[in-house]
Amino acid sequence: MKTILLTHARRYPRMEPRDAVKLLYQSEFGGGHLIRDEDGCLRFLQQEYAATPQAENCTLLEEIGSGMVRIQLAALDAHGYPVEDLGRDFIRSAALPRGSMEGFQEKLSLLTALTLTGAMPFSAEELDAYLQQYEAAGFPPVSHSDTYRSAYHPAYRVVDSDCIPEKYRMR
Repeated sequence: MKTILLTHARRYPRMEPRDAVKLLYQSEFGGGHLIRDEDGCLRFLQQEYAATPQAENCTLLEEIGSGMVRIQLAALDAHGYPVEDLGRDFIRSAALPRGSMEGFQEKLSLLTALTLTGAMPFSAEELDAYLQQYEAAGFPPVSHSDTYRSAYHPAYRVVDSDCIPEKYRMR
């Protein structure tokens, strides 16, 4: 997990504490908190995909730890991954049991330790203030910060890599 956090810190230097916490949350628990009804989930994915410009040089899979990946919507066409297949794989992945609060808190401790060394693009004080509020709220799933959204335009689905067909894992 340390390598993944450091990689994301380099790749996304405008990341804020909430973005790092989101990464760890997704790594531990997946993305299933987004699915309230499968048909609605698939419709929303189709809409987001239609609004996402496709990029020929975009990496399809981004490792986030614990066997989870972010599948980039901008890379679907270049890698021949039909959005309908992604929707199916996302729903299948979300149905798998995964994660624990203990595992998540261990990841948060690692984030704190890395931040104290100066390895993250935010200060230990910023992280501590965020984590105090986050814990008081009960450790909920969170959205990306406005800064992150503005800088990186994230559009992806979190999927257990075991739910992705082998032909897409190799790219």
